Amino acid sequence: MAIELGLSRITKLLEHLGNPQNSLRVLHIAGTNGKGSVCTYLSSVLQQKSCQIGKFTTPHLVHVTDSITINNKPIPLERYRNIRLKLEALNKSHSLKCTEFELLTCTAFKYFYDVQCQWCVIEVGLGGRLDATNVIPGANKACCGITKIGLDHESFLGNTLSEISKEKAGIITKGVPFTVIDGTNEPNVIKVVKDRCKALESKLFITDPQLNGNMIDTKSWGCFDLAKLPLNGEYQIFNLRVAMGMLDYLQINELINITKNEVSSRLANVEWPGRLYRMDYCYDKLSNGTLPILMDGAHNGSAATELVKYLRKEYGNQPLTFVMAVTYGKSLEPLLQPLLRPVDRIILTRFNNVEGMPWIHATDPEEIKDFILTQGYTSEIEIENELHQVLPSLAHVSKEQRRPIVVCGSLYLCGELLRIHNSHLRN
Repeated sequence: MAIELGLSRITKLLEHLGNPQNSLRVLHIAGTNGKGSVCTYLSSVLQQKSCQIGKFTTPHLVHVTDSITINNKPIPLERYRNIRLKLEALNKSHSLKCTEFELLTCTAFKYFYDVQCQWCVIEVGLGGRLDATNVIPGANKACCGITKIGLDHESFLGNTLSEISKEKAGIITKGVPFTVIDGTNEPNVIKVVKDRCKALESKLFITDPQLNGNMIDTKSWGCFDLAKLPLNGEYQIFNLRVAMGMLDYLQINELINITKNEVSSRLANVEWPGRLYRMDYCYDKLSNGTLPILMDGAHNGSAATELVKYLRKEYGNQPLTFVMAVTYGKSLEPLLQPLLRPVDRIILTRFNNVEGMPWIHATDPEEIKDFILTQGYTSEIEIENELHQVLPSLAHVSKEQRRPIVVCGSLYLCGELLRIHNSHLRN
């Protein structure tokens, strides 16, 4: 199965379910980088006693059920399977030919409807205008958020930032009252979104594009002076400003009632393993031996650039060891050129099949190696096709020879390593 954009199939399937999406109250997030972080900020701050806050994000990190959560707890496996079986039966009996992503999206909508979520935080899967999540009516979207937009998925969305932006801005549909966009976006990106909002009468808020000491000004709660950001990376202030802009709108319009202290305390507990996540990786289930690593899902040029900023700040010019796998079809030059230096070592590997996404697979490490050598990024290249062998081999390097280890290139790689880590801990 391949990626097939369009709303006709999912619209028909949801009709057979009674259109649960029409009863949801939604915060809809699109962009190239930062969507997952914004969704995590939103769902964390919105959580209150007796509230059900749904969140739908893809891809999952450890298990497919991680994509669908209530109050950050994954949908129970049995509940997931029951809904999926019903959807698959409807899909087959009516010959709808829905994609895996459409089935997953419908599963989320049905689950959120069944448990009567107060809010549903929904991340766009690909693009926006024709993404399956955009079947949600504009009137059900209390607010839309658009994160940093860069070049990615060009074969589906267009070859220029303006073309890609038009697709991403497609989540702003008739009836959406308010939209927040990351102010660090290129002027042509902001213009596309501004024109879209004007045409559809959605009020636009552009966030502060400067660091300004990690300050966030709000009308509802005054100023937040964040000496330490909830998640690593200076760019997270820009993601957080998108989330806070959306929350500020909800508070002003009395759609939520949260105190400043509650906002601050909930932000302090945010965790998102997909971005600049430090962990002691358990590489051996018998000895429980661990290895410190930095894990980041950087998979395109703009994400790689932000990762490099963090690496230079943390490690200076110190040589690094990269463990990388890249999704097939991704452009290698924008990802690898900012990251790799001649002093760095890279171990190329691959992730296995991704549950619920049969069209996803890893690029052949030999192909990546040939590209790196041709470009002259570094000559220290190794290939280890067995992912579970990579980190144990690094653990046995002497402390004098050991370099900081950075895992990146694909969120699917991060997810598979987290599964291995968790399985070792259970044993």
